Amino acid sequence: MKAKVMTAILAAFMLTMTACGTISPPIQNAVTETTTTTAESIYDSAASSEDEKIKTDTFIAEFFDSDISFVDTSELVTEAMKGCSFDNEIDNSNGMQKITLKGTNGGGSVEVMCIDLSKSGLPYDMEYILENLGDHYFSQTAAQMNGITEDDFVSSYRMTSSVVSKGKYQRYSSVQKSDGMATQFGYTETYAVLSENKLTVVSGAFLSSDMMERQSFSGLMSKFANNVKY
Repeated sequence: MKAKVMTAILAAFMLTMTACGTISPPIQNAVTETTTTTAESIYDSAASSEDEKIKTDTFIAEFFDSDISFVDTSELVTEAMKGCSFDNEIDNSNGMQKITLKGTNGGGSVEVMCIDLSKSGLPYDMEYILENLGDHYFSQTAAQMNGITEDDFVSSYRMTSSVVSKGKYQRYSSVQKSDGMATQFGYTETYAVLSENKLTVVSGAFLSSDMMERQSFSGLMSKFANNVKY
């Protein structure tokens, strides 16, 4: 009888303490689990980003180590440069034509190449090649605008499309940056087309204190795109 009374008293005491909030293991466990999950999510995100960079770097290395050859782009460059309003110099070396442009208030450059992939033997599909090579050249070209970062882009566009055995990649961004004294206007674009095992890439950037020069450069890049066979 005494044992039953003591048991009942102890049960009542435990119930009272729990109601007052003195015993609360479930809440502590929930907090611990949430903190752990958040930490793991941040780690996984960083690891994923690093993995993607390794994959891209590996692809670029494999691409240029494969059996590729460069095709002459003189006709394309000559046609697109007709009526160009910028002073320009063209350097044709290592399979690439680099066009240096100079305006009254700024300057930039355009790089043009055509690569024959028919013997490359690359184990990647068309969209993967276009996207990774396109992003690679876009990043390199955009970096030529000194003092400009992605935070200065006021517009951004990226698209990859494919139809049967041909594909197209296009990415561009406009820049407008002011330091309180002057404003810089910039434009960078990479355009790539893969057709009949030939990959044509046009990538350029221009930075000026004159917004009209930026518009002229954008128009020049459109002329190049219109003259790439697709």
